[in-house]
Amino acid sequence: MSLIRDTEEVSKFLEFAGRKNILSERAINHRLTACNNLFSVLNEAEDNLEYILGNLDLLIHRLRNKNPNVRASTLKVYKSRVKSSLEDFKAWSADPFAWEREVLERAKAQGLEGRKEKQAAKRAKQLPTPSKKEAAVEPEVEESAVAAEAAAMPVASSDGMHIRLPIRPDFSIEIVLPKDGLKLKELNRLGMFLYPYCVDVEVTGPWPGSNS
Repeated sequence: MSLIRDTEEVSKFLEFAGRKNILSERAINHRLTACNNLFSVLNEAEDNLEYILGNLDLLIHRLRNKNPNVRASTLKVYKSRVKSSLEDFKAWSADPFAWEREVLERAKAQGLEGRKEKQAAKRAKQLPTPSKKEAAVEPEVEESAVAAEAAAMPVASSDGMHIRLPIRPDFSIEIVLPKDGLKLKELNRLGMFLYPYCVDVEVTGPWPGSNS
């Protein structure tokens, strides 16, 4: 086969597939554009489809040098479309009806996959929005921390500040402090008052802030 006949036959095949609605008009236009661009860099001696299929990378390199402003992603798409066009032409030439049935099966598979994706997206949209409590990270820990903070906040009264301190998860102590707060010496005295009730702590040095 001559080069002219090969490229012309591929173009005629694509136009035929478009007229018969075997392939969509958009797909045909994209394939023809890719083929026409790649075929333009062929030499006269490169006259068969097997050579073109076996040297697509070389031909894409030529096309890149001829059109340096074309993006690499566009050239990659051209290569894929030319390859598909030539392989479809060969399959159609061998058995037109078998090729058309294969195209139909591919279209069905793609349509089924597309419907599955749409259904999955629809189901995702229909999922209930989690409440603030459900969306929180470790809500039990956060809620207990908030409760402990609230319990430790002082409540002012006429005789001082009443404070409830959660020293254990299941136990709190309540004390009344002066309205103006504690001085460091008073804090140390408070610690010494409570020290005899500690069962597992040993003080190895002076209390912080003490003069001893």
